[in-house]
Amino acid sequence: QNLNKNLRRKKMEETQVWSLFAMQNVGISIYFVGMMFLVWVAFRVSKNISESDGNILTKIVGSVFGLGVVFFGLGTNAIGDYVSGASAYSLSQLKASGVEISPMAETFIAMNGAGSVPEYSIYPGVIGAIWWLSVLIIILMPIWGPKSSS
Repeated sequence: QNLNKNLRRKKMEETQVWSLFAMQNVGISIYFVGMMFLVWVAFRVSKNISESDGNILTKIVGSVFGLGVVFFGLGTNAIGDYVSGASAYSLSQLKASGVEISPMAETFIAMNGAGSVPEYSIYPGVIGAIWWLSVLIIILMPIWGPKSSS
């Protein structure tokens, strides 16, 4: 009976890590949806400044807004990566303490930092950096680039 209780307690610890990870991802997802809305707003601002042949102050304000959107988007991405790394670390600590973890937890640890203490980094990796750079270019090119002849 003690063994059964001990197994339930151990399994519950992994379940708690997964539950906390899921709850944190809900918040991150809400931020992500907000960021995608702000990316759309920045695209619209950029297009409107380009079409109205905005003055220098308007171009600067639109550019600062676009840079802010990209910066906070990188921050949202960094928080998501950190939460994944922290969850992998928690699972690896459970395993290190002798708790048997599921194969899914083993895979998650391997995919998210191999169970090392996570470090917060705004760098999203090569693919993420290329994506956010393309967003920034799409925002800034209509503001500062040559005007189309239409």
